[in-house]
Amino acid sequence: MSNINSESNRLKQLSGNDLKFFLKETFTKLVDEKIILRFDIDKNFNHCGFSYGKQYLANFIIETLDNKFIIINSSNSFRHDRMKTQAYDVNGVTNNAIISDKIIASILLYPDKELQNTGLITFRNKVITKDAYSPATHILVISEFIDFLEHHKNIVEEEKIEEYEKSENTTNQIKENMGGSYYGQRGNTFEKEVVAELNDIDNFKKFRLGTNDCSYYYSLIMNKLCTDNNITYNDIISITSSNAILKLRSGGNAKTDIIIKIKTIDKEIIETISVKNTTQNRVSCHDYKSKDFIRVLKIEDTKLASYLELYQENGSHKDFIDNMPENWSVSEFEKLLNPLKNKLLEWALTGKHDSDNLITPQLQISNYLLINKSGEGKFIDFSSYIDSLYASGIKLSYGLPLSWTYPSKQRGKRIQLKLPILV
Repeated sequence: MSNINSESNRLKQLSGNDLKFFLKETFTKLVDEKIILRFDIDKNFNHCGFSYGKQYLANFIIETLDNKFIIINSSNSFRHDRMKTQAYDVNGVTNNAIISDKIIASILLYPDKELQNTGLITFRNKVITKDAYSPATHILVISEFIDFLEHHKNIVEEEKIEEYEKSENTTNQIKENMGGSYYGQRGNTFEKEVVAELNDIDNFKKFRLGTNDCSYYYSLIMNKLCTDNNITYNDIISITSSNAILKLRSGGNAKTDIIIKIKTIDKEIIETISVKNTTQNRVSCHDYKSKDFIRVLKIEDTKLASYLELYQENGSHKDFIDNMPENWSVSEFEKLLNPLKNKLLEWALTGKHDSDNLITPQLQISNYLLINKSGEGKFIDFSSYIDSLYASGIKLSYGLPLSWTYPSKQRGKRIQLKLPILV
């Protein structure tokens, strides 16, 4: 993966068997680097409930470290008639196959030369503006797909570092566990446990009876959601939950970690939850390039944009100050940022405002925060949590209750924000 972007000109010419060979080679490297768990080529699926085994085809299936799936169907060119066959297969796998509820991205993939195809560009734009339907979450050319994979790789590597830093294992124990999907499994264990609790029928029965012996996080979450949505346990018909969240258009992860759907007598309530499972006082909550800060805040060609670029270049408060040009200052940076700090906070914590990257905003923007800090839990809506951060007396950084730094090994390339954990 490390030299993929340097081969961009060659990649733009890939199609047919060359494209297939390149993808196989790339995915094999990702398995070796423990970025993905495994992949399959030309995998067929039956429609659930039917025995015919070749109903739907996926050209490639990637299984992530936390046992979710990315499916890819590729073609040498975009034509509406050919796309309909791709769409049939993608729709079948994403909605009617045994892995459907674990798919986090479905991709229609084309060679870069198709960027000159007005049919592709027009259709893709209509999908983005919701004027046309596509069963695939992403319609990409190969260079865009490489960026997608780079985003996924960066996320996995950062999660590995975070898990390493907070691990209570000895160095030798960690080395023993390095094989397979240790980091991916460990990092998602708590999410899986919460989803299992929310889907547990015994918890549901106890909650419907109004007893107090549901599991801890079930009670913590459901009592809050019932209060906020003005419903009682008697109103609820069913509760379902999932931690299979669609990836953003960029290939990055949404802020939502868990979706919960509550069916009542007269409506369905959908709520989204971001999870922080930690022993630390601060955790990473946002990791983007300065150009993304500039794009989302809509501050292109402004001095504030230049400040953000300078911070990324330096990566620490001291170096940021030491390398400021004459007549620049932290106070000016804070003043310029102040009108946009709420927008930045909402983007960093909930995912709001990133319209270019959101595919399903209702599901990818997180409304609630679930914290497990060393066994102590908190479940709170983000608006209230932001208020509590300001009220806590935490030292502000550039007017925000977040720490500014850079991701490990990414100094000069990205900006990382860290969230104080209050329970």
